[in-house]
Amino acid sequence: MPERARTATSLLAGAAIAVIAALLVIGAPGRAAATRCGAATDGTYLSIAAALAQRINVGESTGGEVGRVRQSIASDQALAAAVAADDVGAVDVAVRALVFNHEHIVRLRVLRGASVIDDLGGPFVLAPVRGTLRAGGRVVGTFVMSIQDDAGYRKLAHRLVGADVVIRYRGRTLMSDIALGDARLPARGQVAIAGTRYLVASFTAARFPSGTLEIWLLFPRPSSALTRSTCAQIRADVLTDVARRAYGEALSGPPVMPAESTLALDQALPQALAARDYPGAAKIVAGMVAGGGFARLVVSAGGRVIAAAGPAIPALAPLRQAIHDAAGALVGRALFSVQSALGYSGLAHALTGAPIVVRAGARQLAGTFAGPPDLPARGPVTYRGVHYVVASFTAAAFPRGAVRIYVFARD
Repeated sequence: MPERARTATSLLAGAAIAVIAALLVIGAPGRAAATRCGAATDGTYLSIAAALAQRINVGESTGGEVGRVRQSIASDQALAAAVAADDVGAVDVAVRALVFNHEHIVRLRVLRGASVIDDLGGPFVLAPVRGTLRAGGRVVGTFVMSIQDDAGYRKLAHRLVGADVVIRYRGRTLMSDIALGDARLPARGQVAIAGTRYLVASFTAARFPSGTLEIWLLFPRPSSALTRSTCAQIRADVLTDVARRAYGEALSGPPVMPAESTLALDQALPQALAARDYPGAAKIVAGMVAGGGFARLVVSAGGRVIAAAGPAIPALAPLRQAIHDAAGALVGRALFSVQSALGYSGLAHALTGAPIVVRAGARQLAGTFAGPPDLPARGPVTYRGVHYVVASFTAAAFPRGAVRIYVFARD
């Protein structure tokens, strides 16, 4: 399955959000005890970082995306009818249509009773989800599906949380970001590999179609300078690092690839621009945005804007791409974004479970709540009777300028 097929919605998981919320409170030193985290730094860092990496796995079996895909399979009448008729060929056609129609399915197994009728997808898959097939109101079969393979999880955990991942089944290493063979790893603690010291946490995950995988998360041990921060500030900093990585996805991650491909492969737009058919170009641009993949798209030619499309709401992470005709001549330029400020705040909240605020100066562009009028770039703040510790970073606004993104951890 292409990595770009991963979507933000697949990371949503209510149970995981509860885990993060608890971690933001448990062990917190309290605002009155604003002391250095000291010896508790490694444990604090590991607890929140590991929980954030684990929530990705939880989201792949309980999130909104998996529920939508499961319902899509369960409601496929062509598949159900083929199973009811015991038509193996028709079952295979229906399974292939589901797996290859951009439903983000990495493996789909169809059964009638205990017998497997068809099984399509990759060999190393986790987070299996089961469902029932009905025809005419009668149960005719079952299925097991997944939207997450081992490689996909490993890449998500590394990109979004910074974890190196080791996945094993019955003691055998299936995948690893670090060359360690079958060497033993602690369930939790520290380990030195090739001169680098890592903090280690582990958890078990369901293997497709059955069994259990052991997954280890390894994080480079944080700098000793971090011990001078409070434990609450460390938690806020780790959450903010994930939010920063999520913002980076809108600049160079998988969500950018469909937009870049649309601009690079479309022949109608450069032809219209070369012919100076600007009304035609504007219609093409509007169609591109309507087709998905863009939050905003602005096309210019001859030094002026000739088309702009997308919701009139704040967007982030502007990107640029030259537009060339079939002969290679430059005929225009595209300025585009794949992420709105509102969409980003929802994504960052889904990943971290923390309140998010996006501001341009004193003006709030988006967020999960209104937020206090005055915010430090980093440090404690009280809002509506709740004590938080804040961390933040700067990001680019569309089409120009800067915003600051704030992440709130409860103190």
